[in-house]
Amino acid sequence: MLRTARQPVTSDEENGTVVRKAEKAYSWLREEILAFRMQPGMFIDKIEVCEKLGVSKQPVTAALTRLEQEGLVEIYPQRGSYVARLRLGAMTESLFIRGALEAAAVRRLAEEGNDLLVHTLKRSLEAQEAALTSDNPGRYYGLDQEFHATIAKGLPYPQVAHQIDIGLATVKRCHELFRPDVASIRSSYEGHVRIVAAIEARDGEAAAREMSNHVSEYTAMLKSFADQRPELFVG
Repeated sequence: MLRTARQPVTSDEENGTVVRKAEKAYSWLREEILAFRMQPGMFIDKIEVCEKLGVSKQPVTAALTRLEQEGLVEIYPQRGSYVARLRLGAMTESLFIRGALEAAAVRRLAEEGNDLLVHTLKRSLEAQEAALTSDNPGRYYGLDQEFHATIAKGLPYPQVAHQIDIGLATVKRCHELFRPDVASIRSSYEGHVRIVAAIEARDGEAAAREMSNHVSEYTAMLKSFADQRPELFVG
């Protein structure tokens, strides 16, 4: 039997492998940071991350650069990479950008009409309400993130969805650090209900207004947290 010679690995294949490994490192590091398993100010040991994920330094370096662009990592020449500290100004700005983008998103979605999206959002509302009345209302946080991600993905603009996701990361860090009370969670849920109702009614103005008010609640919550625990925030 003739043996087929092994084909050389092309540069495109090598690049594809690096990209996949970088995405793996990015996703893992991002979740560790957002879940506060990596604390603000903590040194990120590249070698340790490489060993844990079974990848080389190149994908980890690429992942850290990407996380730095999102404000989740701080990189210092000759010193290394650290989990970004909670910067009130940057987080407030991120929420402002998110609010503007999401308001524009729901305005367009409402005006264009999208029955499938409305159906998906209503299913999400049902799950959120169930979480509120369960023994573990903390489940609401994940559903809240999914709700907003669904709206972002309803537009044919990946970069808009990415920017909204960065704003959602700010909220997730707050949720992990300061668990809001049930009343605050219910207020968030009721905001979602009004947003979906406006989208279904194809009232773009109302949808945008409700979304702006909704995100403003997160900004107020963030500032309240900063007042309660000023030692955790800088800038």
